[in-house]
Amino acid sequence: MDEAVGLLVDRLKHVVSRYGARSVLFVDYAGNRGLLTRVLPARFWRLLGASLVMHNLCDYSGLKALRLHYGSSYGRLPRDVLESRLIVYWGVNTAVSSIHSFQLALRARREAGAVIVNVDPRVSETARASDLHLRPKPGSDGYLALGVANYIIENGLYDREFVAKYTRGFSEFAAYASRFTLDVVSSVTGVDSRLIEEFASMYASLKPSIIHIGYGLQRRYGGGEIVRAIALLPALVGVHRGFYYSNTDGLPVDVDRLSGPTPRIVIPQSMLGEYISAGRAKLVFIHLTNPAATYPDAGKVRQGLLRDDVFVVVHETHWSDTALYADLVIPAPTYLEKEDFVYGYWHNYIIHNEKIVKPGFETITELELVRRISAGIGIDDSLLDSDPWDIVSSLIGEKLAGELKGKGYAALPYRSYSEYQTPSGMIEFYSTRAVEEGFNPLPQPGQALPDTGYSLILLSGAHPLYTHSQFEDVYGPIPPVVMISPEDAEERGISSGDVVRVYNERGSILMKARVSGSLPRGVVFVYRSASTLDGGRVNVLSDPGLDSFGGSVINSTRVEVERHAS
Repeated sequence: MDEAVGLLVDRLKHVVSRYGARSVLFVDYAGNRGLLTRVLPARFWRLLGASLVMHNLCDYSGLKALRLHYGSSYGRLPRDVLESRLIVYWGVNTAVSSIHSFQLALRARREAGAVIVNVDPRVSETARASDLHLRPKPGSDGYLALGVANYIIENGLYDREFVAKYTRGFSEFAAYASRFTLDVVSSVTGVDSRLIEEFASMYASLKPSIIHIGYGLQRRYGGGEIVRAIALLPALVGVHRGFYYSNTDGLPVDVDRLSGPTPRIVIPQSMLGEYISAGRAKLVFIHLTNPAATYPDAGKVRQGLLRDDVFVVVHETHWSDTALYADLVIPAPTYLEKEDFVYGYWHNYIIHNEKIVKPGFETITELELVRRISAGIGIDDSLLDSDPWDIVSSLIGEKLAGELKGKGYAALPYRSYSEYQTPSGMIEFYSTRAVEEGFNPLPQPGQALPDTGYSLILLSGAHPLYTHSQFEDVYGPIPPVVMISPEDAEERGISSGDVVRVYNERGSILMKARVSGSLPRGVVFVYRSASTLDGGRVNVLSDPGLDSFGGSVINSTRVEVERHAS
């Protein structure tokens, strides 16, 4: 380990002295959300002045969308699921990707008669377990949300007292929403107008309610606008923050103070391949993420990692795809082999993650590694060297830190549901912040996809056994399956079990076809970060572009599928 750390320090000194600190690129993400694993180690790279990635792959556009109208993105907590009469899963396969959340919904239905609704073009596991399923065409969800809003307003089903007391810009929104009649919305979305009416009436009458807004929903062109439209529905029916998206904003954990100064150069994750393949980074340090497998345009990511003039360091627990492209791999311990403090983005608890086993071989924790690098290049920072319990106490207070130490967990205080951080202090149907930032003050219904000449939209979602590319060491490769509708399969002469070529302008992969009535025409589906029959990853095809709000657009990827001549 001393040799590995010494080599990294020497190479880092060389690159900084010759090319400057900005030529160092620090790539991280949420493979672990611990304060000592993810948050504090990032501080070193910021103090160094390295370039960083902007975390735009997961929930970026949606977060910005919610903040335009609510001032902050936090919503309902887990306990509220049990008290809800209506639970809507919009653009998310919760039964697979958030099993713990879905169990609460099933319990609410079993014990209190709650109704579960799923909005998704695919007949997923969640759809099959729901009481009502709406199947809008991909990307038309904004029209559906605005159509529901118009029906509620037009029929006087909105909460007048709530709207008057807690919102601003209702009249402008109501006039705008009037364009989205049942006939218009049904025509655009493909959802029967009677089903839209049934859902809108149900949503207006069954309260309290929660809409779980899916991350996959906003990973497309116009995705941020879709989230805006959906998120305003609770305000119409009088439910404070009646959604769940990401609750980090509601927690009093000042991670920015731990993370350090704002970086000068930030690269969108979705454009990482373009950045490093162009040779703009001379040293790339990667941890808590597997970009060679999971980032868009993965072929370019791999090309960049293979450049002779780029020194790639990967700090990892397993031999991931990315580790195989590294010049230096430094072994990291798993969460079972180290102490940490972990907080979530759904619940409001902080947990003391205790070390329960010794590492099976020589490893170094993320915090200890940056401490040693920092000492090696002469960066002195008292916070990096602080005792972990002192750090936690400074973040959450001594009383909660004492509770955390005694019980292993502590409930963090959470912001009020009826508190809004907008300029007006109210929910803004007509967003003044949007105007300031150059966006339309009212949510737009959608955005046409770029015409690439490929006829099928490639959607992806979670497999029950995997978290992105994790757990392949347990269950084997993520199945190389592409699902296709019966209509599209027949048109192309494809049967279940056929080897097919899936391709676009970025690359080509071989997969095994599965004809499935769960998909609408014009859509194909793969498991997230799936392996391919020819030894690659499906992400070589993913669109690396940006939504107007800056988020990734991987669910706008267009492809073609054909039988492979073996």
